[in-house]
Amino acid sequence: MLGLTMSTSVLAVCTGNICRSPVLARLLTARTDGTVRISSAGVRARRGEPIDPRMASLLQARGLDTGQFTAHQLTGDALRSATVVITMTRAQRAAVVRAVPEAVRRTFTLLELAHVLSTSPGARSATDDAARWAQVPELVSLERLHHPALARELDIEDPYGRSEKVYRRAFERIVSATDTVCGVLGTGRQPWLLGSKPPRSGPLPVAQPQPRHSSSLGRL
Repeated sequence: MLGLTMSTSVLAVCTGNICRSPVLARLLTARTDGTVRISSAGVRARRGEPIDPRMASLLQARGLDTGQFTAHQLTGDALRSATVVITMTRAQRAAVVRAVPEAVRRTFTLLELAHVLSTSPGARSATDDAARWAQVPELVSLERLHHPALARELDIEDPYGRSEKVYRRAFERIVSATDTVCGVLGTGRQPWLLGSKPPRSGPLPVAQPQPRHSSSLGRL
């Protein structure tokens, strides 16, 4: 068990840190009680950029704030200090483990985490969300016994620069998996779904593709 309040942290990771990982970070922030540090980063981050306009629109439609965000590059220090690292793809998980091998037992793709924890009784003895998230690596280790062959799709595709349909699909998969994880852990005393409205059906703002930044974590 990790220590006191705010020593527990969850790091969401994707490629550019403007689409998938900031969505997960915003959802987790809304679904936790303030005792967990939530952050996000990209293996090839588009440093300094805001959340992609299309993802921002989907978040806002759910009642979530998208301001005061700029993309950050993933670093070894961030990985070493994170209690749980959640990636969007298996390739990103592999990049994390190559960079910081000791993070292997606390790094999962989001879909892997949701699937494995779906059979878990949760962190029953925990008193706050920091304690609940601190138990995640142990819970996953125990529940893997019930999932010996994880023959499932574990990647959430990168929607950047693609169609509105791909953005919506990626967003809803992140939402669904987050609901599963938070439901099992018993977090979410500030449920972001309450009082929110469904995503609008009209076209989303179009993001303008730009060159990717390079990364010391390797190309995915």
